[in-house]
Amino acid sequence: MMNFKKITLLLGLSVGTYLGYAQTTWNIKAGIAISNVDAKNKAGDKVNTSSAKGLYLGLGPTISLSERFSLEPALVFAKRGFERKEGSFIGWGKDFKANTSYIEMPIDVVFNATVGTGKLEVGIGPYIGYGLGGKWKTSGPVYLDDIAIGEEGDIKFTNDASEGEYGNYNLGRPFDYGARAKVNYLFRGHYLIGMEFQKGIANLESKWGNYKSGGSIRNRSLGISVGYRF
Repeated sequence: MMNFKKITLLLGLSVGTYLGYAQTTWNIKAGIAISNVDAKNKAGDKVNTSSAKGLYLGLGPTISLSERFSLEPALVFAKRGFERKEGSFIGWGKDFKANTSYIEMPIDVVFNATVGTGKLEVGIGPYIGYGLGGKWKTSGPVYLDDIAIGEEGDIKFTNDASEGEYGNYNLGRPFDYGARAKVNYLFRGHYLIGMEFQKGIANLESKWGNYKSGGSIRNRSLGISVGYRF
């Protein structure tokens, strides 16, 4: 399987080639991401988690395909995370809080229609993402097996959780992908307000050496943004 850098390069080259042949405008946006995870253990028991808020920034083109349809790839930096306010679960300590950073590339197919004095835009498509790291903390020590790793530290994303340093917490695999949908309203020809939803398909649960836990952890988020098209 191609790694994240190769996939990103291939998508970038494909989009870059098309930009030379289509009518293109550009979008810059900033917003608040309300993020969470869907996590289960091997038995299928689901953990109750709370959402965490973070900022996200995005830049990308609107590539016209026809009067009503366009293609909108983007490069997004997003602060994500979640909270566990109850007891310990699947290696999380009491009141566990994770704040993470991701670089993501959504690619939306967008339909637009005139509504009032502006345009309503509805888009769907896939996204790929890569976890850069983050911070974690709890109100009680986190135990991995019988080893306590403290009450706060750095978050790392690795495919193998056995490869780490004391105090670091491996939250999962770095490579993420899933599906998304968005609704924007464009007014005065340049200004955007919007909402978007992402649901991770990739199981981010890491292995531990040759051992696989059988659990799962998947990202999901709701974003509210403002933007400018130029």
